[in-house]
Amino acid sequence: MDIFDVAVIGSGPAGSMAAKYAAKAGASTILLEEHPAVGWPVQCAGLLGRKALAESELSAGTFIRRGMFGASVFSPGGARLDFKAKERRAWVVDRRLFDRALVNHAMQEGASLRLCSRVRGLKRDGERRILVLSDDSKISARVVISAEGVSAILARRAGIAPPQTILSGAQVEAAFAVEDPDKVEVHLGQASGLFAWVIPLSKSAARIGLCASDRGCDRLRAFLKSDIIAKRLLGSPVALNVGGLPLGPPAATAVHGLLAVGDAAGQVKPTSGGGVYPGLVAAKIAGGVAAAAAMEGDSSAQRLSEYDRLWRATLGRELEIGMRVNRMMAKMKPSEIDELVGYMAAKPRLIKAIEEHGDIDRPSRLMVRMLRHLDWDAIRLARLLGYALA
Repeated sequence: MDIFDVAVIGSGPAGSMAAKYAAKAGASTILLEEHPAVGWPVQCAGLLGRKALAESELSAGTFIRRGMFGASVFSPGGARLDFKAKERRAWVVDRRLFDRALVNHAMQEGASLRLCSRVRGLKRDGERRILVLSDDSKISARVVISAEGVSAILARRAGIAPPQTILSGAQVEAAFAVEDPDKVEVHLGQASGLFAWVIPLSKSAARIGLCASDRGCDRLRAFLKSDIIAKRLLGSPVALNVGGLPLGPPAATAVHGLLAVGDAAGQVKPTSGGGVYPGLVAAKIAGGVAAAAAMEGDSSAQRLSEYDRLWRATLGRELEIGMRVNRMMAKMKPSEIDELVGYMAAKPRLIKAIEEHGDIDRPSRLMVRMLRHLDWDAIRLARLLGYALA
């Protein structure tokens, strides 16, 4: 049986970063990936904001496909809001290459990687955890970090509650007549739960997807047949990605001997569905706390609760505001969304604020600035934003 201080389950961005920071802190660390390759299967739209890229600690590399400067937001009834910044605000990435770059950094810090290593069981042995792999081999660790993703089977068995809700996501890649390759399209009201999107890969190709409260694939199929999309498709989809999107972290993400991070902990932005940025931020905290606790020989729930306290102090308010906005949008009628988008599109100062301060990783900061530019005829909008920021 191999013995480590810290064992990380899952080599996605959160898992790799947690392993990196645990190893960096001096803990013997192993990163376990159930699949034969890092970065597969892809279950992400592949759009990263500036803060997410900075948190990755990676230099711009081959994983970047192109930069995005703005967006076109469409309401159900056809109202449209356009904005475009002078600088890149987000990057379209190849998640397979991105994930592998993160794993390489973790290994450079001393973490070990083991592929084809599905953890099928987790047992408690005194102050240590015994991980039973699919080939019946075993690994002993003082602290386990679950970066399993949305299912997080082992984290649930250990006592970590599921997220507040899980959306159904689906995305295709297809030849497509892109209107502006520098702008993402956001289509509101196409799916109860979040929204639909078009992410340009070039002038003639895009990723088209959505997240819904249920039946993501069925709803995506309907979206692809809608007038605004169907007439621009230049061929059949060449790739399909599906997955769950967890929103709303549970009350606790640490129990005796185990921490949950990333999708396993519901650390996903409810406004955009992006999980890379909050996952990376929380993973650095998780790796540091896990390493310190393991080397101190104290893997108690009380000791590991430091992780809960620290990540919530950094991300908790942003995620809570995001949940409020998500609930608010879910309750709005199509006509109300039309009114909201139409109102904002008619306010040059609001558009300028979005262009200057838009941040998909920290949207609440933009919302505060938007409040400053509302006129007396926007009392209803101000109340909605006030509710979200309360």
